[in-house]
Amino acid sequence: MAVKAALSFLLDLLFPPRCIFCGQVIPPGRAVCEKCAAGIETLSGAVSLNTGHAGNNIPCTVLYAYDGKVRDSIIRFKFGGEKKNSVFYAENLSALIEKSYGKDFFSTVTCVPISSERKKSRGYNQSELVARGVSSFSGIPYSDCLIKIKDNPEQHFLSNSERKSNVKGVYRLSGTDIKDKKVLLIDDIVTTGSTISECAKVLRSGGAEVYCAAVALAKMQY
Repeated sequence: MAVKAALSFLLDLLFPPRCIFCGQVIPPGRAVCEKCAAGIETLSGAVSLNTGHAGNNIPCTVLYAYDGKVRDSIIRFKFGGEKKNSVFYAENLSALIEKSYGKDFFSTVTCVPISSERKKSRGYNQSELVARGVSSFSGIPYSDCLIKIKDNPEQHFLSNSERKSNVKGVYRLSGTDIKDKKVLLIDDIVTTGSTISECAKVLRSGGAEVYCAAVALAKMQY
């Protein structure tokens, strides 16, 4: 432990930690500068996402509005290799989830999967990193409940009308037993809700009661 702590201290000296939102150098052990911590507002409560099928909505707990510094931070996390951001997102998201639902409410936590081709090119699934982090902080068991079977175009390149059809039929159950279980489905960003809705539809086909959580929510959803 002493060697690990010394190595961590040395790395902080050589590569000072920076705020995940603005990039300012910050003291070791922190992820966000004081200005961003005070100025970036956390959304309170859950929103209800219209799934568009069977009249079922999904309660979704979210941390931030997807704009400004939050948007820039998530883009660097998702496409720029800043995987460390997931720890901060997960810690704060798990605290908000516990505040909303209490302990021991969920049976399992899972994530929106990406295709094997995309995971290979990017090196990681950003939603999985957040979901595994939430599992670690909250104690909710993590499981890969869904598999993506088609490498469809990324949603952020498409119009709102194209997003819904783009995700149809691209997910299936992994084989994990989710019947009668409360499943917490995690994504990084909710924009139109098309991806979450399609994943929830598949999870419900396996008998699960589905809730969701996300780091950020686009303005059109709140």
